[in-house]
Amino acid sequence: MEKEIVVTKRFRNHTHRVYQYLVKNFSSKTAFLFLEKIEERIGLIAKYPSIGRQSNKKVDIKSIQLIPHNLIFYRVKKSRIEILCLFDTRQNPRKKPY
Repeated sequence: MEKEIVVTKRFRNHTHRVYQYLVKNFSSKTAFLFLEKIEERIGLIAKYPSIGRQSNKKVDIKSIQLIPHNLIFYRVKKSRIEILCLFDTRQNPRKKPY
């Protein structure tokens, strides 16, 4: 049985900013493909919760690569999976939240 997926406000805000950037600087098609990739990865996390790499900072946090420049951080709880944030890997690694 797949667990309930809970998306945090932080993840929604990060995703919205990247989406707006893609629409403005590339195209709406590119932005749409980005959102499809997010849905695909979240579906993969829902089906295989242990697929991600464990965080160095927190034991209960995992990450999965979305595209070469972005990671999705998530946490698996007893009855749900929390999608925590979207992180741009081109930033200073010390800025990683998890």
